[in-house]
Amino acid sequence: MSQPEEKTIKLRKPVKLGSGETEVVYDSLNLREPTAGELDKAMSASSNIGIGIMLIHLISGVPKAAVEKLSQRDFTEANEYLGGFTDDGPTAAEQ
Repeated sequence: MSQPEEKTIKLRKPVKLGSGETEVVYDSLNLREPTAGELDKAMSASSNIGIGIMLIHLISGVPKAAVEKLSQRDFTEANEYLGGFTDDGPTAAEQ
């Protein structure tokens, strides 16, 4: 089975930014294969988690502050999907 071109991840725990009338709730992430430019920008982060946060932010369009609030399971699911496009990501046999 090959990596799907796009994937929407429904968040187990929606993320909220702001409060009152300015509150915005993010309940899903729309992901796709990263571009070379997005990978380059994400690589400027100082840790693997930072790279993941930046990449999810760049691809999904969700603010970085919201991505930083993702639950571990949602963050891991998004990272595993994005990692599937790299040479060292999951292979078809592993999926």
